[in-house]
Amino acid sequence: MNVGQLLRQARKDAGLTQEDMSPLINISRSTISKVERNQMALVTEDFIRWLKIATHQIRLTNTAGMEAGMYLINGVDIFMLVESLTKVVGGFISFMNGGL
Repeated sequence: MNVGQLLRQARKDAGLTQEDMSPLINISRSTISKVERNQMALVTEDFIRWLKIATHQIRLTNTAGMEAGMYLINGVDIFMLVESLTKVVGGFISFMNGGL
């Protein structure tokens, strides 16, 4: 998933249209569209505000978008992280079952 897809999904999960999001984040609807299509990047402050607004709208029941955004900001490859965690958990399960 790329940054634009992440932001679009966070907005949609929050039940917001691009028109709804525009005044909340204080950027134009056309800018939102460009960001979601990866034609334009957000400055870090706007990126964080976007994720906070989306997370707030979904009442913190699903913070995956915010967490993924924080990983992206810090330069963490989310897919590599998931792969590594999967190996660790799989190894632990194997160990607990007497394997290895």
